[in-house]
Amino acid sequence: MKITNFLRCASGRLMKMKLAGFALILFSVCTVNAQSVTVKGEITSKDDGLGLPGASVVVKGTSNSAATDIDGSYSITANANDVLVFSYIGFTPQEIKVGTNTTLNVVLVSEATTLDDVVVIGYGTQKKADITGSVAVVDVGEVLKVSNSDVSQLLQGRSAGVNVTSDGQPGAAPNIRIRGIGTFGDNQPLYVVDGVPVGTSVRDFNPNDIKSIQVLKDASAGAIYGSRAANGVVIITTKRGVKNSPLKIDYSGYYGVDQVAQKIPVLGRQDYQMIVNEKRTNAGLPLIAGNDPSSDLFVDNIDNDWQKIGLKDGTRKNHSFNFSGGGENVTYNASMDYFENKGMFVGNGPSYERYSGRINVTIEKGIFKMSPSLYYTHSFENSLTFRGDVLTGGRPPLINDLVIAIPTMALYDENNIGGYGGTDSTIHQTIALNVPGINSLFTNSVEVDRTFAIINPEFKLINSGGHELTYKLNLSYDKTQARDFSFVPKFEMGYFFGSGKSLLDDNSRIYTTTLVENTINYKKVFGKHDVDVLVGQTYQTNDAVTRTGHSENLPEPYHPVLSNGSNQTSGGSLFNSTLASLLGRVTYSFDDRYLLTATVRRDGSSRFAASNRYGTFPSVALGWKLSNEKFFKVSKDIVSQIKLRGSYGELGNQNIGDYLFQPVINGNILYNFNGATAVGGLQTSVVDENIKWETTTSANIGLDASFLNDALSFTVEYYNKKTTDVLVGVPIPLSTGSINTTPVVNAGSLRNTGIDIEVGYHYDKGKDFSFDISANASTLKNEVLALGGNNEPIYGTGSKTQVGGKVGEHFGYVYEGLFQSNEEVADHAFQSAATAPGDVKFKDLNDDGVIDADDRTFLGSAIPTVTYGFNFAAKYKNLDFTVFASGAAGYYINSSLYRSLMWSTDYINSHEDILDRWTPENTDTNIPRVVANDPNGNARDSNRPGWLQKGDYLRINTVSLGYTLPNLFGKVIQSIRIYSTVQNLYTFTKYKGFNPDFNAGVFNPGFDGGTYPRPRTYLFGVQMTF
Repeated sequence: MKITNFLRCASGRLMKMKLAGFALILFSVCTVNAQSVTVKGEITSKDDGLGLPGASVVVKGTSNSAATDIDGSYSITANANDVLVFSYIGFTPQEIKVGTNTTLNVVLVSEATTLDDVVVIGYGTQKKADITGSVAVVDVGEVLKVSNSDVSQLLQGRSAGVNVTSDGQPGAAPNIRIRGIGTFGDNQPLYVVDGVPVGTSVRDFNPNDIKSIQVLKDASAGAIYGSRAANGVVIITTKRGVKNSPLKIDYSGYYGVDQVAQKIPVLGRQDYQMIVNEKRTNAGLPLIAGNDPSSDLFVDNIDNDWQKIGLKDGTRKNHSFNFSGGGENVTYNASMDYFENKGMFVGNGPSYERYSGRINVTIEKGIFKMSPSLYYTHSFENSLTFRGDVLTGGRPPLINDLVIAIPTMALYDENNIGGYGGTDSTIHQTIALNVPGINSLFTNSVEVDRTFAIINPEFKLINSGGHELTYKLNLSYDKTQARDFSFVPKFEMGYFFGSGKSLLDDNSRIYTTTLVENTINYKKVFGKHDVDVLVGQTYQTNDAVTRTGHSENLPEPYHPVLSNGSNQTSGGSLFNSTLASLLGRVTYSFDDRYLLTATVRRDGSSRFAASNRYGTFPSVALGWKLSNEKFFKVSKDIVSQIKLRGSYGELGNQNIGDYLFQPVINGNILYNFNGATAVGGLQTSVVDENIKWETTTSANIGLDASFLNDALSFTVEYYNKKTTDVLVGVPIPLSTGSINTTPVVNAGSLRNTGIDIEVGYHYDKGKDFSFDISANASTLKNEVLALGGNNEPIYGTGSKTQVGGKVGEHFGYVYEGLFQSNEEVADHAFQSAATAPGDVKFKDLNDDGVIDADDRTFLGSAIPTVTYGFNFAAKYKNLDFTVFASGAAGYYINSSLYRSLMWSTDYINSHEDILDRWTPENTDTNIPRVVANDPNGNARDSNRPGWLQKGDYLRINTVSLGYTLPNLFGKVIQSIRIYSTVQNLYTFTKYKGFNPDFNAGVFNPGFDGGTYPRPRTYLFGVQMTF
């Protein structure tokens, strides 16, 4: 030991002792801090108090580490001056100096809890307690308990005011609406992934990579994104590594079976033939040969259940690996994922398959930090779409064609090219499609490759005296390449469907988006004042290139390459748009009581003419933490927080087509000069060269409260969202000569108002048992304020959009019952010369004695007025259990499938309900008589029973049970969880279609044109940590 240490430790009295004994004592005393000690303890979760198996304990700055056992216990050797770093995937790390401790019990807080406290708000983060706008935080841990191919499907029922509709087709993109219909165009929200706006679709991204999801619903929260935030913003943050943690490998995988949750009850052969014969007889027509028992062509040897033939069990599986860790200056998180979903249709599709890989790295040293990211995905989809140029006649979706197919049509017919059966004009006298045959013969696929890269260096230019100044450069590159392939062989399938030549279309699409952002962020806390200022500039370009190739008459055996056919044609297009912006935001807090957020963004978009290219979108929000006032004397144990907040601002929408303002010349106009024909040019379509931004003005008032040490939380908000200058087609006189008779102009106006409510409760009083309950509900009132021109209404399928009403409200005749006698027919307003007992009686609204178009009226909302969701998650020791449900109410559905099956005309198959039709012997019914050609118009749009059905539903989306096994494999496998899940267990509804929550057009929100059945899925999975 050095003499300096010797002298430093000695006291005056010890100096009088003998040197040898004195040196020995000093050596013992002065080296005590350099001796190693064994530190033991337990690492537990704050959420449930349970031990965390496989948690990491590292001596900071060294390779000395240990891992906890199945109970969360650990033991490590360290010195008194060492700092121990405690970490676990999904939890916030802690650092503790050893000192004189030999026992350190550590409670880690889950990142879900941390993220609930710190919210990603766009170009930064903010404490949830300081939020002044409307921001919803989605519990990622719960949403990832289900199997979905699309990230946006995870939002269903998870947040008030967010409505998700979709069907069960593998790879199908859902439709997301945040707080109602705000435009007649694209209503999808803006998605932001790791700080980069990626447009209105995130299907290519891997759900297992997600760390957090936030939904920005009002103008204050979304104004920082300006012209793209009118429909709301969904911010997605992916996982990153943890500092000072060793390599951790996580594997999760599952296998599931998809089953059709319900089948539509249709008629078998005998009932089908009876009903068709009755239709013909009531119309005074002879029986069709195939249904006439006296005919030699009578069909009595075929009775096909097409749903049984054409539908099967599907499968889905997922394998996901995640590698994470890090040191003091560099962390990493890498993933590999494979997802496959084979659909429930017999034939080539639908199916969806996706491979993906991601690498996220964070480099931090001194004033420098960078978080580069690279993501690649390849997907292959066999879709159910089919060619309208081959399957002519305005065919419905294949699921509808499958259900309405007649039972007397054969599945196979060796006399037809392709070998599949079809209907005969003499035997069947109806048009029905052999769906399994078509789906086996046709090939439709979409192959996608996407690369998404981010480089974002940032420098902390000032970090002293309480001043913090950070500059960040954000660069991103997003490229998607898609191949759309369609092949139709030569085939025959009855008297209506067939192609005498093979057809091949091989097309490609390339979308490239580049982004450059520069931001400067200044932060300062002085006294009771907390200021955060952000200014920035962004520049984004979007390029879209499409190329088409067509070829016909490919020889057999088929080798589907364009050069193998004849009549080859090609085409293409190139679109480009640019968005340049300036942005700024000031966040201010005084004494942790009064809050202010002011945001402004100025956007310039090439999608508008130079005179209207720029738009400015400001917002302001105020908050008051009432519970932090001195006069508020209620204990924090009872009332943890009460915050009032309000916001007002403007948002824009530039999510429209390119070049809509640009007039073009048709270069193929023929002119006659003295008998000679010349080709010239002329503008044949009128456009509005002055189109501009759609602007949404949003007001939001909210109350956030939490009680019982934040165990119980409650949020209620009222919103009023008005959109003006909505682009809408306005009719112009035919005398203008324009081919386009409804040019798009900024003429519409819409308003959406409602209330959002969210409630949550967390219980963790006992060590072995904990649970979380959360629920949300939202109301919506939609109103059309203007449609431009003379406010001419817009008609849809059984719907009407009119000023003063709702978008796409059901419209038609009023049902008054069925005629029971000729006297009733004679005494009622005139409907048809052929009206007879058993026909529908419609109400004469204007009392003019005639039932005509003037007797139509609005019949009900097509938009749900209430949506809601509920989640319950519990843990008992090693068991975990989850139930998730969602639903909607207050709307009606116009079902194309059910109407088709209940037509009193045509000879397709029918729903079993038609067996209760009106006959002279069965008059106590609400189903009209069946008669060919429907002379009374019983099938017209009306509110007759079944024609408009209540769409109210409650779906049990998820029931999951899991068990975490004891540590049976030592340090190699740190934890294993096995689980079983049922998705779409049951839907409580009176709707007689497949899905009451379906995708539909803006002007037909209540029209179910046909939707792929949402499957009931049985999953078995395992999660392992190495």
